[in-house]
Amino acid sequence: MAKELKMQMDIKKDFKQSVPENAPEYDAAMVPQKQPAAKKSRTWKEENRRFQEQWETRFLVFLKPTNSISEQVAVCAVCKKEISQIKMYAMQRHYKTHAGEVEQNYRGEFQRRKLLNDAKSELERQQQRPRDFLKKADQIWVATFKVALLLGQARKSFDNGELVKKIILAVQPENTLFRELPLSSDMLQRSTRDLANFLQNEIAEKVAVSPFYSLCLVETLDVMKNPKIIVCVRFFDCARCCFTEGVLCQVSLTERPTGQHVFQCVQARMQECRVSFDNLCGLSADGAAAMQGAQAGVLNCFQESCPQNLFLFRCFAHQEVLASKASMGSMDEVESVVKKCISAVNTSGVNKERFATLCETGSETHVVLLNCNLARWLSFNDNVQWLFELRGELLEVLNTVSPQLAQKLQDPGVHGCLLFLKEFLPKLASLNLELQKPRLTIFDHVEVIHTFRMTIADIVQQLQEKRDFSVFSELSGFLSCQDESVQRKVGLAVTKYLRILSEDLDHCFSEGNFFRQYTFVTDPFSNSGSGFLAADKLTALQDRLASFASLDLRNLQYLMVHMRNNARMKTYFSQPNVTVQQFWIKVYLSEDTYRPLAKVALLFLSLFSTTVLYERAFSGLHCLMSKYQNSLTDANLEASLLVSQETRDPADFPFQELLNFCR
Repeated sequence: MAKELKMQMDIKKDFKQSVPENAPEYDAAMVPQKQPAAKKSRTWKEENRRFQEQWETRFLVFLKPTNSISEQVAVCAVCKKEISQIKMYAMQRHYKTHAGEVEQNYRGEFQRRKLLNDAKSELERQQQRPRDFLKKADQIWVATFKVALLLGQARKSFDNGELVKKIILAVQPENTLFRELPLSSDMLQRSTRDLANFLQNEIAEKVAVSPFYSLCLVETLDVMKNPKIIVCVRFFDCARCCFTEGVLCQVSLTERPTGQHVFQCVQARMQECRVSFDNLCGLSADGAAAMQGAQAGVLNCFQESCPQNLFLFRCFAHQEVLASKASMGSMDEVESVVKKCISAVNTSGVNKERFATLCETGSETHVVLLNCNLARWLSFNDNVQWLFELRGELLEVLNTVSPQLAQKLQDPGVHGCLLFLKEFLPKLASLNLELQKPRLTIFDHVEVIHTFRMTIADIVQQLQEKRDFSVFSELSGFLSCQDESVQRKVGLAVTKYLRILSEDLDHCFSEGNFFRQYTFVTDPFSNSGSGFLAADKLTALQDRLASFASLDLRNLQYLMVHMRNNARMKTYFSQPNVTVQQFWIKVYLSEDTYRPLAKVALLFLSLFSTTVLYERAFSGLHCLMSKYQNSLTDANLEASLLVSQETRDPADFPFQELLNFCR
């Protein structure tokens, strides 16, 4: 035992390292310490993970807005819960808890994006700072913008700002904010210009990302008879997922402008607004400049400057009037008699007083009749109705003033033609109202005109073959008591009027023949077979749209057949609250397979088809010019026009974005 112990000590001695003489006896730092065990993995924060954009539509989550870059938190769009781990498995694990609800309600791409946008908007509203925490200067700035917006929408003078301030302080004298609010005329003008610049920039940015847009140029005159152009635009608003129309700008022209001059001025103004012609698909124009020769007309100038083959129209607001005015040439005798009768009463104050006494019915109809615009009198329905309402009183005055005119007005031929106008002009007026309906597509517009024109053609055929006036009850009853010569005279005049009107409608709306061939846009699931395109129609469509570089026209026929057999798409289209625009927007946003077909539909739906916007803008500009009597500069007039056409209420207006824009 002792021998073994000695051997172990000798072995240790032999292997013992030598220690220097000057070395310390003991140093604790030299003793090896036990190393801690290595971590299996780092946390997501240490790994510097970032939220991936593709997780939004895949797992229906989005990144919560925060001022910190490192502290990222995801929010579920379905249940609004927060997910602190920015890892894919964490997103996927939470997503599976809503699998049933997602499969039932948010299956398509369109529904998913809408859910995400709604959830983001709701969170943004919740995170917005309360008004009390805004800087006082910002509160005053926003309040001034709100007053300017409301006054502009109501087309009120800037001088009313001080009156608004007095009213508020009279009702709420403790309102210190309004006491310091600058609402002078100059301040409101500056605020209106800022609002207009923001609205203009907002439209320009949306037009830039829209697949297509179309323009409408409306010509008018100011109080000094200088021509002006209102530039209206229609486009697909990608942010709101809808088609939007708005006023982009106003252009001042020189006296007697040519089509080339109009084009150059509009082009320069649009360049200032940063709107290019790259995605322009259609143009509507009216006025003398648009009606000039083919080489000088503004429509042709736009076409020559654009590589794409534009859809060009004369303004729908005037085509129906032009057609009805042209057809009135067949009623020259009637028009002349009526004008002379009204002028005879208007020539003397005594005659007007006597006519007013006879028409003492409590209404001002007689004043309206005597003051009517004879240049456009027979283009509208109401004036004819007023004439028949006061025919007895008018004849009594004419028997004294001019018996010859009274006799002509009672002539059976003239009376028969007036009866026809009394019954037919309301139908023409209803056509005009049909064309002013909002949310009307170009296909609906064309179909309305085609139906009316075919109705006229049938009436003309009945008159020519059978001399059948039964469609006009009062005229038919009157002619049944007249001799053959009167019937023939009235029949010829009525037939000529309707025939000219039909021909003029066909000429003014000749582009409708193209759109009527492609009804797959308005009804892609039609059982009549019109949803399919014959080879010649398909070729014509491809040739017409070949100049639009962003369109893929190779497999349109196959895509139409494929969509026609898609039960899910057909079910969505058949829902009563789904419009044609909403259907194709959904297809464009969420159905990659049918996107080339949807883009063709969006091009057609981007064309101006109603008169709502430019009639509203036209009347708005005239109201502003008559109110300010040309005292506004062109810049201030344009700003007032743009703000007057804004439809959002102050509660829905993005004033925070406006503040950032102004800064």
